[in-house]
This record gives sequence, C-alpha cells and structure tokens, in this order.
Amino acid sequence: MLLENGVWISDPAPARHGGPALFLDRDGVIVHEVNYLSRPEDVALETGIGDLIDWVHARGIAVAAVTNQSGIARGRFGWTEFEAVEAEVARQLAERGVALDLVIACAFHEDHTEGFGAEHARWRKPGPAMLELAAAKLGCDLRKSVMIGDKASDVEAARNAGLAHAIHVLTGHGEKERPAAMQLARPGFTVHAAADLREALAILKSGPWSTL
Repeated sequence: MLLENGVWISDPAPARHGGPALFLDRDGVIVHEVNYLSRPEDVALETGIGDLIDWVHARGIAVAAVTNQSGIARGRFGWTEFEAVEAEVARQLAERGVALDLVIACAFHEDHTEGFGAEHARWRKPGPAMLELAAAKLGCDLRKSVMIGDKASDVEAARNAGLAHAIHVLTGHGEKERPAAMQLARPGFTVHAAADLREALAILKSGPWSTL
C-alpha cells in the first residue's frame, strides 16, 4: 500500500513484541545493485541472502527491508514499477524458502521532492523514521536490533534510530562507502565491517546475537 505521506509499506507480519529485528537495505544488500532498479527481469538476489534470513527467522527475529527509492521522486519510474520489482524479490526469496516480514520504501529526495523539509528528511535514510515505523509495526526493540547496509546512510540511519549495531558490507556501493560508514561508530554504537552477507551472518552469530 502507498501511505498518504509518500512512504510505501507492505502488509507486516505478526508483531513479535520486544525482540530484535534485522533491518536490511534493499539495493546492494538484498538484491544486486542496479541503478534505479525498476524492472523485474533485472532482479537478482545477493549471494547468501536466503541463508541469512533463514538463520535470523529460526531465532524468532523479524526481518524488514528499509529502502530509499529516489528514482520515484526523480521521475525515472513509479510505484507500479516498484511494486512489480518487490513482487519479483518476494518470488525469488520464496524459492529459497524465506520471506521478508515487512518492506518500507521512501521516495523523498532533497533535490527532487517539492517542499522537502525536516519531516521528509526523517523518512529518507539517514533519517530514522523507516526503522522506527518498522519497529512499531513488528513490535521490535530498536536497541536490540541490527542494520545491514552498503551505504554510510544505512549505518547512520541505524545510529539515528538508536540501534547498538550496524554491519557494513562491500556489496553494492560498499567499497566506496566503507570509510564513511566506519567513521560513524560511537561509544554504544558499533559498526562491523563485512565483505558480504556470508560474513555478515558470521558476525551476527559471533557478536550481537551470539547468545540467541
């Protein structure tokens, strides 16, 4: 569905009440980076995404995608094309026996959204609003949650939303974004470096969620 404030949200899975969530960027993390992905035939899952979601779900943890989609504000494609891509992502994930619990997308962009202001900026990563809404919909504890992203803005969104951990991967835009992402670490907020989703899963197993 498309909300009135210009943010798209899928039907959420049942709330899990108090546990952590895994937040994932979409382009460059769930699927291969394609500039302004708008065609289902261009969807290809990142290696390891199925195993990652399966391990997380086996521990009762929700998985939500939070994605900036400025291609819509830029006029490159519309919500219809976005939804077609999401359907294909869901189909390919289902082939691996997994699914996302929630998808939230924000089309706002400071240079392409009329009247862009503070409220728009809260929704667009590095703003925290998509993560906050996902946590509310899924009944999750942000402090216990983890974000995986390929951009510094993903990591900063996690910090702004009050998470204690983010994992930065080198897939997608990761290589050029790594220095800025790592510099976002602060006391109480750890940024973990991973090459890909397989290493990200190893970090979850040995680090933030090692006791789950």
